[in-house]
Amino acid sequence: MKIKVIEETPTHMKLLMVDTLPAVANAIRRTVLGEVPVMAVDTVTMYENTSVMFDEYIAHRIGLVPLTTDLKTYKNPADCCDGNCSSCSVDLNLDESGPKVVYSSSMKTTDPKVKPVSGKIPIIELGPGERIRFEAKAVLGNGQGHAKWQVGNAHYSYISDVPQSNSICPICETEVKGKKGDAEPGSKGWEPNVCTSCKKALTAVGKKKMPTKKDRTGFIFTIETNGQMTARQAIQTAINILGDKVKKLESQL
Repeated sequence: MKIKVIEETPTHMKLLMVDTLPAVANAIRRTVLGEVPVMAVDTVTMYENTSVMFDEYIAHRIGLVPLTTDLKTYKNPADCCDGNCSSCSVDLNLDESGPKVVYSSSMKTTDPKVKPVSGKIPIIELGPGERIRFEAKAVLGNGQGHAKWQVGNAHYSYISDVPQSNSICPICETEVKGKKGDAEPGSKGWEPNVCTSCKKALTAVGKKKMPTKKDRTGFIFTIETNGQMTARQAIQTAINILGDKVKKLESQL
């Protein structure tokens, strides 16, 4: 398998994958969605809540606030003490009174490396005289356990199945100036107009032109995270997890 990065931002990455099988691309996708560990609030101790919302409703919203994740420092609770020490859990607390909108920036953490990805996520609106005070514990988990531990989204498509035109690059979907040939799109001998950067990407992975409809070994793989970690970290972690599984299977054969 050959891979070339087409687009990359801290939370978004688009890859060109060739000479591999759909099963491999799907395995990476499923691992990103279900097995990459990230931090999320798992338990909430509510000391005071005089708002109009139930404790359970507020706790659910707190659990869905994405937290930055440090995989080098923290262990999976199942491999430690089940979330009862500083090696596998992080404590957060909040104490606010109304009238005001309480945002995620009000959640104070014992470790600056683990904090809300954004401080602008609304938790609850407090009226005059209302107060909310709680302590929470965040631990590592993955998407198989709950959606709050899902690092983001990932999907792929066959290169040859991407809608094609003369003005849009079929790989990165950016606008391409000029036309290529006089043939009608989709007719025999017609080729989509690929942008310069994607032409270089195709060349780098051994493709001189766009794959045909019969070529099912080339993919455009896209991953977007919620901000807990970068897209590059997420896909590298997923590949490492798959590699460990293969080694474990190999040792048992």
